[in-house]
Amino acid sequence: MVVRSAEEAVRVIRDKLGDKAKVLSVRQVGGEGLKRFISSPKLEVIAQVLEDGGAAMQEQAPMPEPQRVVPETKDEKVAVSPKQPVQTQDVSSSNISDENKLESKSLSNFDLLAKFGFDQSLLSDIQSWANWKTLKDASIADALKEITIGLSDRFRGLESFPVTEKVALLGGPGVGKTTTLCKFLAHEVFMNKTTPSVLKIENGVPNPDDALRIFCEVVGVTLYRESESLPEVNQQCPLFLDFPGLAMSEIEEWRNANEVLDNLQVETRILVVNGAYDRDIISKYIRSARYLNASHIAITHFDEMSNSTKLWPIIFNSNLTPICVCNGQNVTGDFSTSVLNQFISKTFPEELYSKGFSTYQRL
Repeated sequence: MVVRSAEEAVRVIRDKLGDKAKVLSVRQVGGEGLKRFISSPKLEVIAQVLEDGGAAMQEQAPMPEPQRVVPETKDEKVAVSPKQPVQTQDVSSSNISDENKLESKSLSNFDLLAKFGFDQSLLSDIQSWANWKTLKDASIADALKEITIGLSDRFRGLESFPVTEKVALLGGPGVGKTTTLCKFLAHEVFMNKTTPSVLKIENGVPNPDDALRIFCEVVGVTLYRESESLPEVNQQCPLFLDFPGLAMSEIEEWRNANEVLDNLQVETRILVVNGAYDRDIISKYIRSARYLNASHIAITHFDEMSNSTKLWPIIFNSNLTPICVCNGQNVTGDFSTSVLNQFISKTFPEELYSKGFSTYQRL
């Protein structure tokens, strides 16, 4: 079967094959050529239905049985199957049914946030806030409300650099620069109704253009390799520059890129980073980007993150303006310039967030 996510795979296998099915293999599949830009990757799952008492059943434990509610007396109690393993929950898939279950625990708000997967650096920042003494003793709903307000205020307080008619996308190899560029081009053509063009920069490193060239032909964007042949650039005809991947430790490559950008008078310089990377790696790329005077930051692979808490301190300390977040390879969607909303939606568990904030109008 081909599904969109692991969660869908589990649901389909249980519905179609039952709880005793065995997953044999999982492989990510996606379109080839142009198709990989206009459709999100999927998972190909091969599963087998096992007979009771078969040899494979002895080697592979059955899938966990769902919890069943069994009435005993006047009250109903949950009877858990003895075969069901104890599972830990990730922040993005917490199944907390109500706020009272949380507040009935003896954990402090700090411990609860840590349990939900909050980044330790973000927790340390929150503890330094002037109202932390009030937050740590407040109800979890009030604490999350004030944390959301605090994070939002700090985000809006970041210096915001304008986006000019010349835009360069730069970053390390494999972070998704070309896909992000395609998302920008699609946004310009279909949403802003402009006529953009693309300049492919070699910068001393081979920079093939096969996939980008095909995409540009489809959406009607002209791809150039020589700056001398560029048309006039203005707000209705913006220019996007595509650079080859810059190695994190090769500072000279970043300096050379800065010289090219200065010569072409490009002011908007977007650092593209993979949000799923380790925090230290992202921070190192940000430090390298200072050699080319980066102005903005774009986050890719946002859908692969369990939560966005590690990104808050990175953004606050980067001196870069967040410009967009990207999910997957679909250039016709999965692209948002509402970075704050995206960050907030992936900071708190969905059930807790919706229950804790449904009565607040300030957010």
